[in-house]
Amino acid sequence: MSKRTDLISQITTNIASYTAFKVSSELPFESGETPLYEKNMKTVYIGQEDLDVTEYAPTFSEDIMQTETTVNAYLTTDAKNQPSDIDSVVAGILAARTGVTNVFEQSSQVETEITDDYITYTFEFNFTNL
Repeated sequence: MSKRTDLISQITTNIASYTAFKVSSELPFESGETPLYEKNMKTVYIGQEDLDVTEYAPTFSEDIMQTETTVNAYLTTDAKNQPSDIDSVVAGILAARTGVTNVFEQSSQVETEITDDYITYTFEFNFTNL
């Protein structure tokens, strides 16, 4: 399974008790000029995997390669009327990194951006494999 698929599954599990929120299996494409996560508020969209393969350690026979995978996820809510459980939802999404197995290192972080009446949470998940 891909890291994106694992994230979708784990985020769905982690926020299942927050019925106002859902997780989409669609990529966060734009419809017209508006991203789907802005059109469909309270829906988490997980982006495509971005891979970066580098040499970790050169050896005489075969180099050991390191693969860094970055996956972004997006969630938009109404900035004026934030859901009361938004902090728990954000924590659940960030914790979803633990659902991705067979990785050497993993991390997640979130940034927020307020535009007009919307607040967009951009989550970044990083995974390293050897």
